[in-house]
Amino acid sequence: MTARDGESAFGNHFQDGYLVSPGPGSSPSFQQYVAAARSGALEDLLSFDSTDDDADCLDELAYKLLSVAVDFGHTEAEDLIDDLLFGSSLAYDDDRFAQGNAHFELGLAYLVGTDGLPADLDKGRAHLEKSHACQWPRHVQQGEVLLDEARAILSAPQLAVFDEVYRPQVNPSRDGLPPRN
Repeated sequence: MTARDGESAFGNHFQDGYLVSPGPGSSPSFQQYVAAARSGALEDLLSFDSTDDDADCLDELAYKLLSVAVDFGHTEAEDLIDDLLFGSSLAYDDDRFAQGNAHFELGLAYLVGTDGLPADLDKGRAHLEKSHACQWPRHVQQGEVLLDEARAILSAPQLAVFDEVYRPQVNPSRDGLPPRN
């Protein structure tokens, strides 16, 4: 979920109650797809209608939903993820940008308990660790700003988990100590 220049990545989305989904009005809703993923209805997750213009976005969406299915014990989704990473636009995700973004959004959604996902600090941490392993949002222009905006929407326990994975940057002064306020 990258924002255009000058826009907040999370503020508007979180206020509307979603982080991962395309937002209200999508049909079927992201929450319906999440319910299918949680129940193991994997064929429903791979039946997107698409045009060539939105195929990349749908590949990332399928990756997210299959990841949710794996989170809820549907191990056959792991094979489908492998197929998706080999035979879709994600095969060209050499810098793992799309994968990192997907795990970052899922991590936040689990921490907060939004988009049809339950609040689950352990699942949130696991997805954030996968995102961090993809070096995301290191590849994003103003990635530190994105991390700060994510921190701003989290409660203290959620923030503690987030900061375990994405340690806050300290801006040292010339003597090596944090700047005084």
